[in-house]
Amino acid sequence: MSGKETKDGYDVIAGRLDERGVDVESVKEAIKSFEVEVPSWVFGEFGGGRFGGYLPPGPAPDSRAKFEDAALVHQLTGACPNVAIHLGWDKPDGVDFADIRAEHFGDLRDFAHERGLGIGAVNPTLFLEGTHHGSLSAPDASTRQLMIDHCKVACEVAREYAGGLVTYWLPDGSLYPGQRGLWHQEKLVRDGLAEIYEAASDSVVHLIEYKLFEPGTYSTVLSDYGVALDIARSLGDRAGVLVDMGHHAWGVNVAQIVARLVGLGVRGGLHFNSRYAADDDHAVEPGREVYAIFCELAGADAVINPDESAGWAYMIDQCSSLEKRIPAVLHTIDSLQVSLAKALILDRDRLEQMQDANDVIGANRVFLDAFLTDVRPLVEAAREEQGLPADPVAAFAAGGYQERIERERGA
Repeated sequence: MSGKETKDGYDVIAGRLDERGVDVESVKEAIKSFEVEVPSWVFGEFGGGRFGGYLPPGPAPDSRAKFEDAALVHQLTGACPNVAIHLGWDKPDGVDFADIRAEHFGDLRDFAHERGLGIGAVNPTLFLEGTHHGSLSAPDASTRQLMIDHCKVACEVAREYAGGLVTYWLPDGSLYPGQRGLWHQEKLVRDGLAEIYEAASDSVVHLIEYKLFEPGTYSTVLSDYGVALDIARSLGDRAGVLVDMGHHAWGVNVAQIVARLVGLGVRGGLHFNSRYAADDDHAVEPGREVYAIFCELAGADAVINPDESAGWAYMIDQCSSLEKRIPAVLHTIDSLQVSLAKALILDRDRLEQMQDANDVIGANRVFLDAFLTDVRPLVEAAREEQGLPADPVAAFAAGGYQERIERERGA
């Protein structure tokens, strides 16, 4: 879209919103303030899925290269100053898994700072070799202790070199009835998380991720938000729930889960991605589901809140098989900003009137009016006011970075 087209489109939507009483400037400021973490692993030599060893061209060969890619994404969007890491994948070369220590990440933190970035959420990597029978619930006591110690290191990294957030995804479940004692397995997970929580600094926040399926086809220990919430509450007020959009059965209303968690005042976080079948980890599209989620978050003041205990943590968790990774991340950030803008222009007063009048269709039409509004000129104007490209995906395609990393890293 040309500059004139952007301005013309902005004038039209700004005028329409102003007539409705929407503070357009505050919406733009919210778009400028929204931050979401990018994952280090999306840029690396990870993925393939059903295509075996195929990787999109130009993958980052090490953690520093991942942060170089993330720095470019931040330069184009201004929205992702922090990079989530996985300890097992982002450890220095030559360091064995059992020998990972917090001090190994000081150099990476310094490298990130030199590029205007920070380390965000720290993920202990609990699904590598040796955890095929579970991590914190493994039948083998030495495996359980190795994973507990690894999580304690993650907490130290979060305290010393990152933003103080640790997120947990566990590969614990069973394949057949009778394979494991279901409560015994969950009790081991609870006991392990309690030991980690108690050992961690009071400045560290712990978010527990859940997933209906994988790896346990019969049972999964952390199968739904209720289990994650119950465990988080048993740990203390520094624990909460991490919602991944791809981790639910079809038909589950993720927006309702988010509404309940924010309504209860639970510490929370979101892993953004899209799916068509299961946990596809595709780039986000600005569809109804993500819009509905942002409506709940914005209505609860959980998107941009100076009170860290009230605001949620936002992270991208995608790494699909075929698309080039950097434009896919840029597409996700664009989609999230568009979805947030739509949620911010929702006429909540009118919506409440329809709800109070039990006007079912009227309420739905008010909800959809914001969703169907083309807010892209508004988002583009907010970017341009920050000195950013109006279309980060197009700017990346024109910048030659992809061609350079394919030459340097191999295709």
